[in-house]
Amino acid sequence: MDGAGLHQGLSADEGEAAVVRRCLITALFASIFLQRFALPIGDDGLAINLLVTVFALMVMAVRGAITLDPVRTVLFFLLAAAASLSTAINAGFASVPSLALFLLIYAPFILSLRNSEGVFEACVRAFQAMVLVCALFGILQFVTQFVIGNPIPFSFKGIVPDWLLLPGFHTANPLSWNSPYFKSNGFFLVEPSTFSQYLAMAVILELLYFGVTWRLLVFGLALPTSYSGTGLVLLLFILPWLLLHLRAYGAIAGGLVLLVVALVTGSLWNLDALLSRVNEFGSEGSSANARFIAGAWVVGAFLLDSAKDVIFGFGPGAYPQYVKLVPYEAHDPAWVKMVFEYGLLGSAVFWPFFLISLFRGVPSRWVAWSVLIGYLTFGGMLLDPRLHVWILIFCVLPKRPSAASVQARDDWTSPLMRPVS
Repeated sequence: MDGAGLHQGLSADEGEAAVVRRCLITALFASIFLQRFALPIGDDGLAINLLVTVFALMVMAVRGAITLDPVRTVLFFLLAAAASLSTAINAGFASVPSLALFLLIYAPFILSLRNSEGVFEACVRAFQAMVLVCALFGILQFVTQFVIGNPIPFSFKGIVPDWLLLPGFHTANPLSWNSPYFKSNGFFLVEPSTFSQYLAMAVILELLYFGVTWRLLVFGLALPTSYSGTGLVLLLFILPWLLLHLRAYGAIAGGLVLLVVALVTGSLWNLDALLSRVNEFGSEGSSANARFIAGAWVVGAFLLDSAKDVIFGFGPGAYPQYVKLVPYEAHDPAWVKMVFEYGLLGSAVFWPFFLISLFRGVPSRWVAWSVLIGYLTFGGMLLDPRLHVWILIFCVLPKRPSAASVQARDDWTSPLMRPVS
């Protein structure tokens, strides 16, 4: 190839990479700032951010920027066959729209970027900036309640038409029963728990790729205003090992100082309301119990009575219907909903497909493990189009450099060896 041809080839690749970055950052933007909006299609509405993600992938496909991964493609079609078989066996009760949503959300997991150079880094920078905006709004939400009332709303009700809002979420969540004060949700996010989840991921990414920065302080200040344990669960599993891995002793010292300050000033910001969440695991009807434990009770109460149901499940969309029959509140962790609706057969295909998609060729194993822990603990993640944008952008689509170009140390997980700047 002569000089002119090489220059044209590089220009084409650079143009393709720019399109990919714009498409994925647009999908990321929609997953954060438009996550509370949906079209009135079906009982639960069709999330607008899911449509934006699909459109972004279509644009990249037209540009020839994505390719099929053969292993994931085969596993996806096996999964589709198992899910369709469960639907057919439970015909008349299974939800075909739920099956369609399931396949639509996981079909992109067969894709990879043809050229992923710079994409992961650009998306990390964009994610951090977007979550920073939510963190600042969340802090203002909380503080202004005690100073001048609540000028920053917790819900879009009254601002946009009700038919445009995603139903079924507690955007305005009081600190405790009959409390006049509310947990922060970052204004744009569906719930305080979601706010804490995004903040936790932002803390992990900040440490990985930027180190100890002023943004880390903002994320740390915003996290307790959500009064939610899901983000803290993620940090509890990941943060100690990550800080030791990075030798971030300054961050460890700063975190301990922040913890001491939080404990000393706890009476000013209702620390007892946050600490009380620890006791919820054994309390029937509590959020923690519903999120982490009660789903297993539902499986034991209904699924285990029949070998056919154990193998094939009750079909897509069945779990919410059965939850209505129990006297306690139960959420839908991904493993519970998967085995309840698609049985052991569907689960036996889904989890290898999901884990291979998540970890094979991943830019950062730390990020992949963080996403997996969130997927298993946040609740409702099996069909959550917001978290799936995280998975696609940070784990599935970008490819890791070839083994020949990777040093023995994991360059993609070290802020010193591969900084995002």
